[in-house]
Amino acid sequence: MTFFLPLAEDTTATLGLDANLLAEDELARDGEAVLYNAAGVRVEPARVVSFDAGDELYRRGDRVMCEGGTGPQLLTVAIATRRVLSKIKLPRILRRVNDDDAVNEAKLRGREQIIYRQAKEAANRLRLPVKVVRVEAIRGGESYIVYFASEEKITYRELLRSLSQSTRERIELRQIGMRDAAKIVGGVGPCGLQLCCNTFLSDFAPVSIKMAKDQGLALNPQKVSGVCGRLLCCLVYEEAYYRAARKLVPRFGEKVWTSRGLGRVKDVDVLQMQVRVILEKGELFTCPVSEIDHSRKLRSKPSAADDDD
Repeated sequence: MTFFLPLAEDTTATLGLDANLLAEDELARDGEAVLYNAAGVRVEPARVVSFDAGDELYRRGDRVMCEGGTGPQLLTVAIATRRVLSKIKLPRILRRVNDDDAVNEAKLRGREQIIYRQAKEAANRLRLPVKVVRVEAIRGGESYIVYFASEEKITYRELLRSLSQSTRERIELRQIGMRDAAKIVGGVGPCGLQLCCNTFLSDFAPVSIKMAKDQGLALNPQKVSGVCGRLLCCLVYEEAYYRAARKLVPRFGEKVWTSRGLGRVKDVDVLQMQVRVILEKGELFTCPVSEIDHSRKLRSKPSAADDDD
């Protein structure tokens, strides 16, 4: 029996691949580039990795056996072979899949499903606050990795002992974060589309509640959180734009001059570049930012010269 300590939330262990398998847009910048005959292989729904194809030619859709961190893996070619310059050593495509490979792969996937159900039953029986996410066969079924997500730090030795006894297999336990769990399982986000992390995101960028404030979103946890319970990854997408655009608009509560007189900023629509202003008479007035007289916005009262005008 083997027990593994919890891993970082954005760990590459959830992929079953070594950390040095870099996506095509993540090639190292140091060292001398080498020209490879490479094929783009899909290692997960959102990630295509360049593999060294040797002297072979592969087309899109070909099933191939490739090097992996946990042993040979059966994967699918997403980009046909072409010449690629790389500054890191690419993992290799071992060969095309044959009938025996397909049969063994089906057996392993079936065994993974059985162990997955047994792991869920064991966690429920032991009343552990964990969510079993995935089971992965490694080294051709010599052992199996059970990925689980949990918010708490608990000793999982009882779960490991129970699984090893019920499955009669060599089991390894690995804890992952809730974002990694959502990435593996997939689902539909609040926008109605498939989760970004399960489609095109290869890494998780840091997200803070300040981003939601900058974008004027209601700080309701249910509205700014994804299915993983963490802040929405899409808050990062427009953060740079909002940060730059807010420098062009007055701040909340600031006194400004408008075409209707002096007022105080009540709200700002950065996307529309509009400002809602409460005038001195109590009237609520909406105007474009371009109509704000920035040269007079800090003056609380009109001068005598202004009255003469």
